[in-house]
Amino acid sequence: MAQEKKSKKLKRPKDYVPKGLRPSKSITSNSILRVGLFSLVGAIVVIVMSQVIGNSTGSEQISDIGLIFGVITGIVPITLFQLREVQRRDSVDKHMPVFLLALLSSVQSGANLIKAIEQTANRNLGALSPPLKNLKANMSWGMPMDESFQQFADATNTRISRRVTVLLEMALKIGGDIAENLEMIQKHVSEMQNIEKNRKSQLAPYTYTIYISYAVFLAVAVLLITSFFTEIEKVQISLIEGGNQGSDGLFGSLADMDIGLMESALFNMAIIEAVFGGLAAGKIGAGSYVAGIKHVVAMIVIAIIAFNVINL
Repeated sequence: MAQEKKSKKLKRPKDYVPKGLRPSKSITSNSILRVGLFSLVGAIVVIVMSQVIGNSTGSEQISDIGLIFGVITGIVPITLFQLREVQRRDSVDKHMPVFLLALLSSVQSGANLIKAIEQTANRNLGALSPPLKNLKANMSWGMPMDESFQQFADATNTRISRRVTVLLEMALKIGGDIAENLEMIQKHVSEMQNIEKNRKSQLAPYTYTIYISYAVFLAVAVLLITSFFTEIEKVQISLIEGGNQGSDGLFGSLADMDIGLMESALFNMAIIEAVFGGLAAGKIGAGSYVAGIKHVVAMIVIAIIAFNVINL
């Protein structure tokens, strides 16, 4: 009977793709390509429509704003796609100490490390659960331990998870006091996460400083447009009515000043500062330029609202 059961044991196909590694659970190159093409088409449509409307109405501001929103349309979908992957990695790192504590508890109760991993895979550990279930499946199918842990590291794909995978594999191969090794690994991971939390909390004020400086710049631009430039326009009107448009000196230079060009220059400077300030805020706050895209979009929207309110 035992031999019959062994003969009926299924063999794992070579092209088998475990559930935890299927493309639907992670970002793939094909998905990024599809989103990129969709974003490019949307950006082109927005830019073309804004140019057509701007030319038909004779408003350069509509064309400029449409160009900006077209660029945002091309950037935002890919950024959101990447941010979802960042959130998945954060969830993996967040649940990693819980995973190690569950392993430690199972080992202390008398289970070996492999059995402890199989028991822990049944827990709800957020984004860490699919790779753990895949690791359990690989072990049950008899896959070599090196390949099983390598697939687990590739599926999680974070710095902390790769370190933990290497340490677990070494603990399994070397042997010794597994409980003590797991306790040391868990403390190491917790210390790394505490250091990262302290870094983010210490750098958070610098992110606020970027927003405050940007608000000061917009306030100065608003004051220039509503006060200084308005007075210059009054002087220009009085010079034109008095027939002194081509006179020399200070008033002559004021008559030749293009107020609309100066307002456009301030608006372009606000957009440039939003781009670089937002990227810097993302790098300082989250350690990634991709995370700064949301700050860029927020600052650009604030600038568009501020300059449009001025022109009402």
